[in-house]
Amino acid sequence: MAYQPTYATSIFESLGVLSSFGISETIWEKYEKFAVAKIVESTLKLRGTLYYLKDLSPKQASAELGSISLLAPVLSKLRKAIEPIDDTAFHEFKTVALDFFDTVDFLHAGLRDIADVNSAYELSKPVLAADWDSDEDEHWNDY
Repeated sequence: MAYQPTYATSIFESLGVLSSFGISETIWEKYEKFAVAKIVESTLKLRGTLYYLKDLSPKQASAELGSISLLAPVLSKLRKAIEPIDDTAFHEFKTVALDFFDTVDFLHAGLRDIADVNSAYELSKPVLAADWDSDEDEHWNDY
């Protein structure tokens, strides 16, 4: 059975809602109820799957990362459009949207770490180097 990327599906659900965002007070109340609920649902789905990241192989993580990386420029542009909004009428929408963006960023970083098969070694290098150069281990230099 072939592995199919799944994280992008949850991101696509909110992407449609976020990309159709426009500051228009005439329909805002109806749109906000729909948009906030959809974005919260996608955020919760993504957070629920974060626990299972550790079970992905580097190959699976690379496939997921490939599908999400294509969305990164669009999400970045949407984030830049939403972040500067200071109107109190849009506070809930802004909060939920930024939480969604943060969750996607966290997911992206986790997938990138798993896809990089050498990441565990790279993360441990500073600790190993500090331990290797410690005064306690000077006696090993004589061998």
